[in-house]
Amino acid sequence: MYALLIAAALLFALQFLFNQQFRKYNGDGIDSTLKFSMYTNGLSCIIMLILGRFQFSINWFSLTIGVLYAIVLILYSYASLKSLATANLSVFSIFTMLGSILLPTAYGFIFCKEDITLPKIICIVLIIVSTALTFEKSERKGNNMKYYISVFILNGMVGVLSKMHQSNTELAVDSYSFMATVNAVVFIFCFAYLLIKNKKLPSVNIREFGALSGYAASNGIGNLFSLIALKELPASVQFPIVTGGVMAFSTLISFIRKEKPSVRTIISVVIAVAATVLIMF
Repeated sequence: MYALLIAAALLFALQFLFNQQFRKYNGDGIDSTLKFSMYTNGLSCIIMLILGRFQFSINWFSLTIGVLYAIVLILYSYASLKSLATANLSVFSIFTMLGSILLPTAYGFIFCKEDITLPKIICIVLIIVSTALTFEKSERKGNNMKYYISVFILNGMVGVLSKMHQSNTELAVDSYSFMATVNAVVFIFCFAYLLIKNKKLPSVNIREFGALSGYAASNGIGNLFSLIALKELPASVQFPIVTGGVMAFSTLISFIRKEKPSVRTIISVVIAVAATVLIMF
């Protein structure tokens, strides 16, 4: 299961890159956000159906969680595009991943009765410290903390809803079907809005399609791996591992893209990786 989580962390780090590329082509308005969500979730739905060999299941419980999940994803996409207008890749990923560890972990402790152990507490504290070290005020105008707070909460809610679904084994459908349901609901919401508002659907060029396809594959498969692992691992273990991994991979990608993270960012990543190793062993 740990191998799945490391793979998911790499895919989640890559999704930020494709998200940022799309923003450069389309901006960060509401129509751009819904265009992004419609196409990426449509592609992800197809990927999930293929991986699940077109064996699709649905029930009232998974549909309810799926609709809530879809609403969170749409809001997260908008907040992400707005955030990326004023943050580099590493800083954005920090806010996103901090939410993804604290909220699901709290849910696991409070509602799933997961054990509160010293390694878990130390790991969470280290992640918080590493996040604090990377905070840097953007030099670009228009930097607005509300978008950072939004991605913190919304990405955290993705983890909470995922754990809520996967922990109810008697009611939950298989992971492929659940992700396909979520993707389909997001696609339908965005499709309806854009068609009613603009009387036509937005087109995409080859560069946009590349960014959309890359995001759909990395996000969709990353979420699938995370869901599968959640059936075996507690949230208080899984999300710190994914968080530390994403922070490390995001910083590595920033180096490759010659963004050169600050010394504080590098130190924070070392701390995050140490926290991840601690909770795994």
